[in-house]
Amino acid sequence: MLDSLEDFMNRLTELDWGWWPVVFLRPPKNKDIDNRVLFKMTLFFGTVAGVAIWLILYWRFKVTAWSSIALTFILGWFLFFLGYKLTFAYFWNRRARRLRKSDKKSIEPRF
Repeated sequence: MLDSLEDFMNRLTELDWGWWPVVFLRPPKNKDIDNRVLFKMTLFFGTVAGVAIWLILYWRFKVTAWSSIALTFILGWFLFFLGYKLTFAYFWNRRARRLRKSDKKSIEPRF
């Protein structure tokens, strides 16, 4: 079950459109999506999430205070970072660890 979920999540993560406009940040399959890469992604995608949250609050409750706008951006960054870390990055890193193990086994000399 977890393996099929990993396959599905990694197929989604490998699609270029899911990384646009930060495709250059996508690591090779055998490298982890570490916090540094995820932070850089969050600057773009978390901002988009913050704008979406603010628009929902504006349309629903007519929130216009600058402090509310700032908080929605911070919330968007936090939610994106945490959500991605616990889902897509988790499965990407799980596969990356497995690929690194198999790479080491294929490189080790056999006597």
